[in-house]
Amino acid sequence: MIYENENYNIIIDDNNIDPSNLSNPKILKIILHNRNVSDDKVSDFLHNCNIDKINPYEFPDMEKSIEIISDFINQGKKIGVYGDFDADGLTGTAILIETIENLGGVAKPFIPHREEEGHGISKNGLMSLIDFGCELIITVDTGTNSFDLIEKIIDEKKINFIITDHHIPEKNSFSYPILNPVLDKNITDYSGAGVAWILAKAIYQHFDKPMKEGLTSLATIGTVADVAPLLKNNRIIVKNGLVEISKSKNFAISALNNISGKKFFFEPPETEYISFSLAPRINTPGRISDAYTSLNLLTAKTSKIAHNISQKIEQMNNKRKSLSLELWEKKQEEIESQKNLPIIFLDCSGYPLGLLGPLAGRLVDDLSKPVFCFAKKENLYKFSSRSNESYNLFNSLSKLEKYFINFGGHSLAAGFSIKSNDYKDFYKEIIEAHELKFQKSKKNYNVDLEIKINYLNYSLWDELKKLSPFGEKNPEPIFFSKNIKLDSIRSIGSNKNHISGKLSNKQGCFDFIGFNIKNQNKFSNSKVNILFKLRTDYWNGKKQKKIQIIEITKA
Repeated sequence: MIYENENYNIIIDDNNIDPSNLSNPKILKIILHNRNVSDDKVSDFLHNCNIDKINPYEFPDMEKSIEIISDFINQGKKIGVYGDFDADGLTGTAILIETIENLGGVAKPFIPHREEEGHGISKNGLMSLIDFGCELIITVDTGTNSFDLIEKIIDEKKINFIITDHHIPEKNSFSYPILNPVLDKNITDYSGAGVAWILAKAIYQHFDKPMKEGLTSLATIGTVADVAPLLKNNRIIVKNGLVEISKSKNFAISALNNISGKKFFFEPPETEYISFSLAPRINTPGRISDAYTSLNLLTAKTSKIAHNISQKIEQMNNKRKSLSLELWEKKQEEIESQKNLPIIFLDCSGYPLGLLGPLAGRLVDDLSKPVFCFAKKENLYKFSSRSNESYNLFNSLSKLEKYFINFGGHSLAAGFSIKSNDYKDFYKEIIEAHELKFQKSKKNYNVDLEIKINYLNYSLWDELKKLSPFGEKNPEPIFFSKNIKLDSIRSIGSNKNHISGKLSNKQGCFDFIGFNIKNQNKFSNSKVNILFKLRTDYWNGKKQKKIQIIEITKA
């Protein structure tokens, strides 16, 4: 069933439309079924959080990797760690740097510059590590498809390589160890930081030492930031990592918590704390300046160093937010003119490349169609693209490889460069090749359950908490209710664009809040339909259970 609205669609299974005799356990069972969790897997999904049982040796090349790395650590040989400049790559790089150094080894990082080098492995980057004296280079969140360059370096320089990555490989066999979950469908779909954490776990096991505190926090940040599915071992890592973040004495995590203004009075945070507070700050230096600032924070050796770097990052984050708002407002007319096209292209020249991906992602969420943002750099157009499940970026772009100077990504996100003179032909081909319908842009909501408001009770908040952590493949539950009345509705916020009030049923009285709700006055004293989530806020030492209204219309 699809409920169509002028601005959005509500998609809901016919079996989940206003079922009768609902109870909290039945609601939980419906939501688990929506997440494809079978009855025999429910207990494992809800209760399995034993991080010690994660087996690093599910990767076929793990044993060989540990043999090489342990020899280098024992002999004090220099190990290069070639990472990426986003939160996933940076946290993964920090995990391996901290692991090698904690066990007495010598580690040297390299992070490419977004504007000057872009994603992926470069010869200059590898040579900088080799010139430093590194005879082993471990990649993080990159390197799978750089086999031609890597094999050439191995032949010429006799350097050892271990690839840790999670991007789609262009071939299935390699002459050096590679840890990539995509090569084996039975392995958890880890992020780059997740693979780095798995490798670190195996290294610590080899040396028979406990993992350094804070590394699971870093893996959790990378996993959530890169929108890895929160299933299987990812779910276990993130469950434990969120607890660690709330209690951490790690210098970097403590500093990030402080600048985020977060104090954990009651319980560990949800993943949205990472998505909206931690990851954006870690990403910021790489988006508008130099990612080494974030890496230096994540590997800080004292609380003072971590504090000082975090203050610098906060200043940069404020600048990023200002530039992002400016770009968003500047592109509104261009966005509006393309709203009925199947694919949106936006020229963002003049702004840092690091702002393009978040802009594209925001638009995909709002418009439910693929978005290509690009900026001209000398004679190149550099792209950051995002999509949803209706359009596979990797498959579509792979057919146009003749245009690419470089290319990397997966089904939902991709980055690439083309010659500026090729833009018209590239645009024409990608538009002509698409299989999307010309349609008005609408946001789609996959709703778990249409529910009568009388079934709401305060215990339901606690039942739903059992499903967390929420994220990719395990989204926060969304409900839909019709013909209800909101009480004491009022406008709040500096711009009066949010609403709050109360909603009553036979079970009690519930506070509600709604963000960016337009024409609030028309909903007073009338029956409405609402799309909502159940959220828990912590304010001034108090725990508050609230209904969060996502969309609202007159009944």
